[in-house]
Amino acid sequence: MDKSASGESDPYRRVDSAEIGAAVHAIPPRRDTGPAMSQENVEIVREPLTVAPHSRRRLEERLGLRLPGVLALVDRLVWRLPPRSRLRRAAFGRAARLALEAHNRGDFEAAVARYDSQVELISDSRLVQLGYEPVYRGRDERVRFQQRWVAEWGDFQFAPRELVYLGNDRAFMAGRIVGSGLSSGVAVDSDWAVIVTLAAGRVIREQFFFDHAAALEAVGLRE
Repeated sequence: MDKSASGESDPYRRVDSAEIGAAVHAIPPRRDTGPAMSQENVEIVREPLTVAPHSRRRLEERLGLRLPGVLALVDRLVWRLPPRSRLRRAAFGRAARLALEAHNRGDFEAAVARYDSQVELISDSRLVQLGYEPVYRGRDERVRFQQRWVAEWGDFQFAPRELVYLGNDRAFMAGRIVGSGLSSGVAVDSDWAVIVTLAAGRVIREQFFFDHAAALEAVGLRE
């Protein structure tokens, strides 16, 4: 039976980038489901964040993938520093930049090298409406999410603008995401933001947003 004729939806249908672009602006954003933050008890530090337009694996990335235990040890030691430590902030800023550059070149192994094995990704509600899972758990599932994203969005790039240290093992990144769908060629250009939670220098939780204002509100900030 033709599912379109019977009114049933096919959960495995290919989503066109035109649908993604339309949905990004049509569905209300989900609020952050993580712990609430009190600005009275944390120091907020906002810094610009940019990535190289063309990149390849750095020496530290190659060593980290070859010796993951050493990388994890270094991350733990750095994360023991006080939240106000400039070294700690600088280390996280560089790790974030390298991860985004790896995502942009499709190098997912390097992109998730500093993710916990049980990392949790919370999808934007717009993507859930398009058939994505509300939550992805585990590093392999995180990569699967990104692979599907690439397959449907085509040649896309994260263009970050700002990194905000929230002082309580959380950080906020915002910018734009641009690309063109493989099936339609329709350009996609949207706000993008992510709230990241860390433990021992490892990413344990991410929540994506396609709305800067909603993401900032979720962490108690304003434009």
